[in-house]
Amino acid sequence: MFRSDRFTRISLHIIFVLLILFLLTKIPGILAPLKAAFSLIFFPIALSLFFYYLFRPTIRKLNEWRIKRPWSILLLYVVAVSVFAGCVIWVWPIFRSQFLNFSENLPSLAQTFSDQLQTLLLQVQEQEIWGTPINDIDVGIDIPQQLSGYLENFINSISNSLTSVLSVAAWIFLVVSTVPMILYFMLKDDRKGYAFLLKAVPMKYRSIFRHMAKDIDSALSSFIVGRVFLAACVGIFDLIGFLVIDIPYPLLLVLFIIATDMIPYIGVYLGAIPAVLVGFIDSPANVLWIILVIALGQMLRNNLLSPIIYGSALDIHPLTTVFLLLGGGAIGGFIAILIVIPTYMVVKIVAIHLYRFYRSNKLARPDIQ
Repeated sequence: MFRSDRFTRISLHIIFVLLILFLLTKIPGILAPLKAAFSLIFFPIALSLFFYYLFRPTIRKLNEWRIKRPWSILLLYVVAVSVFAGCVIWVWPIFRSQFLNFSENLPSLAQTFSDQLQTLLLQVQEQEIWGTPINDIDVGIDIPQQLSGYLENFINSISNSLTSVLSVAAWIFLVVSTVPMILYFMLKDDRKGYAFLLKAVPMKYRSIFRHMAKDIDSALSSFIVGRVFLAACVGIFDLIGFLVIDIPYPLLLVLFIIATDMIPYIGVYLGAIPAVLVGFIDSPANVLWIILVIALGQMLRNNLLSPIIYGSALDIHPLTTVFLLLGGGAIGGFIAILIVIPTYMVVKIVAIHLYRFYRSNKLARPDIQ
């Protein structure tokens, strides 16, 4: 049979699948329950997988010390609950106070920011360019008015986001409460799941599946553990720096920096925006100190910690990362931004192994003309 016939069959199958999916989207009410069920299933599994790779090295180390796996997991849970309780006792009151204070003062902070910006612009307009006052240069737009409009929209979006966060708190609790149980079985049946999947794969494909699964596991483990460790180190460094320069809401800002630092390359810029805005509102001179603290933290991470942790394991071009993050943000928002890089890593590894398998079979059994 000609290869063109095989290509035609595969193409028709793909077209039929896409056509069925398109028709399903046209049936009102059929995708809403599926989407709700998917969200309830996806997020607990994704969080459990995240903590699985984060805690697995500890569990395996305890196993090497001849501590049985169930007891190792129980000990890990006790430590995790103790750390969480410590955070609730000492960290949560500070975070809650700063969060409520920030929420209540948001309108006044916006007005202070506008006043500071107006003052700065007036000082800039008093300067001259080639003997001509900047104030006499007509650029066709009212810059203060434009910035005030952007600021008002930004404040409204933050207020709406805070409201949305409070409205989905019950849903978050429902999702997160299932994570410890799923995580327990993931850690307990560590290699059993892999062995089960390996047995389900046909014999002739087991070799490629074994190597592919090993590479995916190594890439995800390195990425997740590395990002968490780097984000925590940068967060601690930034918190110390913010406390030294004495800016408002240091813990709240640092927690946001840690969350966005999980996003490669652009996360540092996203995390720096609230800190710079708060520093500018408090005192425009603080902006330089905040930028200096964040820049030193990134230099520590990129030049010292990142080469030690990652080495060459994270083989993704920065431009590819930017395009992936932009596409993920446009499709699925912040959650998609967080998972688009590990998803790309998995898809890339699968594609490479499938291509190698195809090439090896083609060389082993050349077509007979």
